[in-house]
Amino acid sequence: MSQSARPPRKGLGLRLYVLLSRPRPDAGSREHLREEHWNYIQDLEARGVLFAAGPEVDDNDVSQGPGIIVIRAASLAAAKAIADAEPFHRDGFRDYEIRTWRITEGGFGLRVRFTDKTMSIE
Repeated sequence: MSQSARPPRKGLGLRLYVLLSRPRPDAGSREHLREEHWNYIQDLEARGVLFAAGPEVDDNDVSQGPGIIVIRAASLAAAKAIADAEPFHRDGFRDYEIRTWRITEGGFGLRVRFTDKTMSIE
């Protein structure tokens, strides 16, 4: 059976959209939009759209390369509308690329301790 004719693997099959957000070198300072950007990302999180977001970093935790924003959306067109409305993208300070990601394997653990009010993701 050829690679393309194989039946899809079983698994979660959750479809998400990965935005790779890269600063435009000629765009200038975007500091005046930073708070609006944070508010936009927090709103996506509050509405259940944001799966995860953060910068790509090196071994010293210094930002490198693109910012990565993973979102839930009904379609690629809906993901594009979300990306277009992000303030840095909207005002031309960053360019983005969208990739469709189907999660089929992996997992994480969540530990909540009531006595000391802590939690950890493993």
